[in-house]
Amino acid sequence: MQTRQVATVLVVGGAGLVSFAVVHFLIHEINTVPTAHIVTNLVVAGGAGVGLVYVGYWLSEQSFSPSRNRRILAWTALGAVSLLMVFVVAQPLVQDAVTFEEFLHIVQVSIGMGSLFGATIGAFEARALTRAEEATRAESRLASMEDERDRWNELTTVLRHYVNNSVTVINFALDELQRSVNEGAVRRDADGVRDDIDTIEDRVKTIETVAEHVDQLGPANGTAGISPVADLCAVIERASQTTALDVGVSVATFEEGPDVLAGDSIEKDVALLLEALASVTEGDGRIDCECERKNGHLVVRFTATPATLPPDVEAALFEPVTRHSGLKLYLAERSIDAYADLRLVSTDDRTVTFAVDFESVPE
Repeated sequence: MQTRQVATVLVVGGAGLVSFAVVHFLIHEINTVPTAHIVTNLVVAGGAGVGLVYVGYWLSEQSFSPSRNRRILAWTALGAVSLLMVFVVAQPLVQDAVTFEEFLHIVQVSIGMGSLFGATIGAFEARALTRAEEATRAESRLASMEDERDRWNELTTVLRHYVNNSVTVINFALDELQRSVNEGAVRRDADGVRDDIDTIEDRVKTIETVAEHVDQLGPANGTAGISPVADLCAVIERASQTTALDVGVSVATFEEGPDVLAGDSIEKDVALLLEALASVTEGDGRIDCECERKNGHLVVRFTATPATLPPDVEAALFEPVTRHSGLKLYLAERSIDAYADLRLVSTDDRTVTFAVDFESVPE
């Protein structure tokens, strides 16, 4: 039910009360009731109708939810019935006999005033609840903006740290190579030159990793970039095929459903997680992916064997303080955090296991 429909009901009801009060005044009471009583009756009964018309006019400019519109009508009906019952019960206590004209007057006044009180309460309740929701949304938006500011600050820190540090190391290595060439003598052995080249290559890869995934650290898209994913195992298989890994990846089959909520970047995120695990896995190792339902969620476990998580990475897990696996885990966690939870399960017996908890789609 729309708010304009509720407004129409109240306006029609108010106009009906005003019309009935005028007709009742002109036809039935003008020659039988004292003037003061006639005027009072007209003002009270007609005034309630005018009040309902005004409430309906005010509602015509508002837009409430259907449930709140129904509550306004419920309040209106409750007010009319409650006040009518009060008059019906109280009138015999103060007056032994009630004429038809008096009874009609009681019904008219009680329904009119009760409807006005109920409609007013319902309208103010709807407006108060709507404003409270607007205030809550504004606070939520403010908190979201603060989170985005923190994300941008974090992004700036990561970029400045890795890019500046990598550029400094690259420049130092280039200076060493250039010095060897300019001196025209082989002062350094082949291993030293190879180390400089490997250092440059390593730092370039670090910058490439940050540049490739840095867009996922920017402002979040809220729920716009999150959608249901039915075949999660197929998504993981595609992610493993799109990235070059030195270890094997196996994805256990899983029966159909339930659908889970995931971001548009899920394949890239899983691929980045697989790369991080592959970097801590020995050359003959493998990564096993298993899915299971648990407490209304779909849990995906990524187990690398044999593998060892570096102590400095484990000590600062999901923090941008180390390169290689630490940086990739940080980038993966920051992106996955928009729609799921990434956590470390275990690092025992030369096994490293991470789990991603996906939320099922609400029915």
